[in-house]
Amino acid sequence: MKYLITGGTGSFGSRYVKHLYDTTDAEISVFSRNEFEQWKMAGIYKDRVNFIIGDVRDFQAVKKAVYGQDVVVHAAALKHVKTGEVQPWETIQTNVHGTQNVSEACTRYGAKMVLLSTDKAVQPVNLYGASKMAAERIALNAGHAVTRWGNVFGSRGSVLHIFKEQAARGHRFTITDRRMTRFIITFDECFDVIEKAIKKGKGITLPDNLYGINIIDLVQAFDDRAIIAEIGIQKGEKLDELLSDDPIISSGDCDKLNIEGIRSLIDEQSV
Repeated sequence: MKYLITGGTGSFGSRYVKHLYDTTDAEISVFSRNEFEQWKMAGIYKDRVNFIIGDVRDFQAVKKAVYGQDVVVHAAALKHVKTGEVQPWETIQTNVHGTQNVSEACTRYGAKMVLLSTDKAVQPVNLYGASKMAAERIALNAGHAVTRWGNVFGSRGSVLHIFKEQAARGHRFTITDRRMTRFIITFDECFDVIEKAIKKGKGITLPDNLYGINIIDLVQAFDDRAIIAEIGIQKGEKLDELLSDDPIISSGDCDKLNIEGIRSLIDEQSV
């Protein structure tokens, strides 16, 4: 099997490359525009991993990369809500136009495509979520597969790393609203969802086990003596996220991990 991972040097993509390398004999191609990260990865993988400099916004580059691949896992995206709010066109170019390029190339060359999406694509209230909603429509209308999940526990730039830094500075934490809930998923669970989506071939695949966290419990998992400052919900945020609106699957209603459960995940993920 030949796999192409777009955004393969990113927080998720690089871990998925390692997962494939460790658990399969697949030939893996990493497609990204981050030359330095590709150089670092090339020092780790001495065989079966190829590196391609390119941008999903460039259809010609995407076509060349997709040609001859069996599976394309489309992880490349601009993923931060604030980026989408202040630079919407950049987010649209990568998340929407980039997905159209990957989808069209996969259709042309007969590769299976799996788009990685987010709960923020369901009834979106921010540009990032709207761009991923559009990306989902593009992939689904072309007969490709979509995976959708919540916050990946320990991914680069997540609130976990912010809280870890705040914990290191003392007991003072900043949150937007103590009522806030979020879906969470581990990297290993993400990999399982992708494999199910590949086998399914089209449509939306959700995690089998859904669980969430209360933001206040996440803080207390880091520091049970936390002094918490609430600053209010920010532009583009919701109190609860939806993983589906038909049927409705809300992070506010799903089972929650308790503080000890969150601490176990923090230890497992080396956050």
